[in-house]
Amino acid sequence: MACRKRRSLRSRLHRLIADADGFVHGSIIRMARTCGNPRCKCATKGQKHVSLYLGQTRRRKTRMKYIPKAWETRIKGWAGNYRKARDLLEQISEEAWSKLSDRQE
Repeated sequence: MACRKRRSLRSRLHRLIADADGFVHGSIIRMARTCGNPRCKCATKGQKHVSLYLGQTRRRKTRMKYIPKAWETRIKGWAGNYRKARDLLEQISEEAWSKLSDRQE
């Protein structure tokens, strides 16, 4: 039974890698800012400009990359693909730990 589960997990990961448009490690962050133009609606009416960023922390440093509107859906998909792949790898790893535990007893 466990062999089927491992095979299924590996198959799902393989399909994800083969079918995915891309992968990116990071979180989608929506930021609202003022532009600095004193006559803009962000300064006069308090309606801030909303923009999307991809945030990532590596080696204790955070970096952010602006995402243009045209790329929003694509980048969200890439981040989702990364999370799915990471989750599948974690499940495969758990199965391997179980297999090792069974052999040691």
